[in-house]
Amino acid sequence: FPQFELADWEAVLRHGFPVDHRMFNAMAGHLDPRARVLAVDLPGLGGSREVLPEVATLDESARLVLAAINGRVRGPLIVAGLSMGGYVAQAIAARAPGQLAGLILLDTRMTADQPGAAKNRLEVASRARAEGSSEVVAPMAQATLAPDTRANRPDVVEFMESLIADQTGAGVAWSQVAMSVRPDRADVIAHLDCELLVIGGEADEISPVDVMTELARTAQRAVVEVVPDAGHMTPVEQPAAVAKLINAFLTRVSP
Repeated sequence: FPQFELADWEAVLRHGFPVDHRMFNAMAGHLDPRARVLAVDLPGLGGSREVLPEVATLDESARLVLAAINGRVRGPLIVAGLSMGGYVAQAIAARAPGQLAGLILLDTRMTADQPGAAKNRLEVASRARAEGSSEVVAPMAQATLAPDTRANRPDVVEFMESLIADQTGAGVAWSQVAMSVRPDRADVIAHLDCELLVIGGEADEISPVDVMTELARTAQRAVVEVVPDAGHMTPVEQPAAVAKLINAFLTRVSP
């Protein structure tokens, strides 16, 4: 799994679907210079496009992420994930709760897919596999952004379009199948033994603010932050604002 290191901080970022770690690029320059950050491409996407385990589950993604960072993290681990990356972050919390000093969930959910949503994912997976491209999810370049971003920030739209176009049909299919079978993680969130930061875009139409607020209410120690002028891709749309929230969280939870 490819990683990039920014500085000297123990944090791991996981991207959303259907993009890769480059969605965090604009945020990188705003992070605390003391930070050492590892950004991991999830199975089938970005530089991990050839990593396609036989069984498509987010638990397998979590296992591979933990294997990829083993020996690279010197201190307590802070895990952050957006959307699908947030599902993987929750799977990591379930698998290795004792390793976490903090958890950051951006624009995601703790619940499993409803049957209709799972069925739709499998249909998308089948089409992506048959067509051998990511074209079936190309509309997500627009759907994941706030209405104002879609209308007035063509550079952001083009960036998202380019990231999605770079993905493979096989990677899109694997990810969709994995998300379709993810379990409910409410019990994991309720029993977290670390601080939780929940970040949601004010205009997120995929994981709305009320969904993120309910997730935070389930945890014992959580803070909710709503990012104005952002949809589902908060670090892409408002990188400085999201980095500021993450920097403050790391200052609070780091020993």
